[in-house]
Amino acid sequence: MTELCELDAVELRRMIGARQVSPVEVLDSCIARIERLNPVLNAMVELNLDEARADAKRAEQAVCDGAALGPLHGLPVAIKEAEDVQGLRTTKGSPIYADIVAEADCGMVESIRAAGGIIIGKTNVPTLTNGMTTDNSIYGLTRNAYDLERSCAGSSGGAGVTLAARMTPLATGSDTGGSIRGPASVNGVVGLRPTPGVVASESRPLGWSVMTVLGPMARTVADTRLFLQGMTRRDSRDPLNALLDPALAEPAAPVDLNRLRVAVSSDLGVVDATEDARILFKAKVAKFDTVFGSCDWAEPDMTAIHETYLTLRSLVHMTRYPPQHLADPSGLTPQARTDLRRGAGQSAGDVAQALAEHTRIYQRFQAFFQDYDLLIVPGRTQPIYTLDEITTATARLAEAEATQNNDLWAGRGNIDAPITMMGHPALTMPAGRDADGMPFGIQVVGPHRGDAFLLGACQALETIFQGVDALARPVPALDFL
Repeated sequence: MTELCELDAVELRRMIGARQVSPVEVLDSCIARIERLNPVLNAMVELNLDEARADAKRAEQAVCDGAALGPLHGLPVAIKEAEDVQGLRTTKGSPIYADIVAEADCGMVESIRAAGGIIIGKTNVPTLTNGMTTDNSIYGLTRNAYDLERSCAGSSGGAGVTLAARMTPLATGSDTGGSIRGPASVNGVVGLRPTPGVVASESRPLGWSVMTVLGPMARTVADTRLFLQGMTRRDSRDPLNALLDPALAEPAAPVDLNRLRVAVSSDLGVVDATEDARILFKAKVAKFDTVFGSCDWAEPDMTAIHETYLTLRSLVHMTRYPPQHLADPSGLTPQARTDLRRGAGQSAGDVAQALAEHTRIYQRFQAFFQDYDLLIVPGRTQPIYTLDEITTATARLAEAEATQNNDLWAGRGNIDAPITMMGHPALTMPAGRDADGMPFGIQVVGPHRGDAFLLGACQALETIFQGVDALARPVPALDFL
């Protein structure tokens, strides 16, 4: 018998609205799954169960009263630990913030509550939301539900595992260099990096930067769209929030894939992809390339994107920490110290040149999209590393800290970072498994501010994938846990 927690969010929301199931029953099913699996996986780290039960009872009463119901009414939602939920800790996985308890919800959580979502708790993150997998000294290690000895990625790794294990139907993420898209690919779920400003964030120190966004994660594209509708609202505290696509508030418009011009690339011409990743991606593409009007192997000119990304990434990280840690970063992680050292070594001229180069690459990207409706790349270009391999790599990073140009972290094997810099919406969705039986995803990049179109195209593509064994959405064998 299928448990309620295993149903998709769209189906659960339909059943709640039709009085076929109670929000209390849905919540209880999710709690039971958390209690059974979370002791092994450690994906949920701050639980909000008493308040969630009270909210579920109120949601149940609203249905009985015939009240107007929001798009997320009665659906349990997990929030990334780095975002504020009133009364819960926001540690970012670091002793620096270990005693921080949020006095109020962040704007995104306010939006989710207003849409009827029920906050069940928070998901784990790497230390300072910056690491090769999801692990920190406060909450410990989160394990991949497909293989307990492999990475679940980061920094929204806890969210990815929560969804993969069917602990909640919806989970929030945030993304700078791939922190939504990477965990989506590694955990066999869907993650959307929306156009900056679509999900308002009042807490970004660099409000005009396109680099960091909040976004939805779910198990299907339709669920991701539903969640996005519940996360969005006007908020003038985010200077990019005015750039909303009105179509996002409307029902999903069908997209005819046969009319689309699509480009595919295994490495964007600039990313270090393993030969195994290239071969696998080409094999996946061969199983769906005929559904489009045209599908060409082509990529935009992204020359100098890595150098530009690392320079501008450092600016983001230099705004993230209290002054005392900028002066003495010894308490930070090797990854954070590397970013800060790089930032401190840059001149105003270096930053100005990077900003100008960023603009030139962006304009070439727009010219590329004059010829194509979508760009599809692998969800990952490197293996899903084992935890032992990550321990070794982290030690190497610490040893290499004195190397000013150290590029081990946020390096050239990251397929997500170049897309980050363009500010386009990008969705990573499951595309079957790799040779080891681990999830493999594809990243679909939409046109400038084309979030609604991208979601419609990916939903149509997902329907096709579900009919092809090699592309169908994977499900972990949870019984072994």
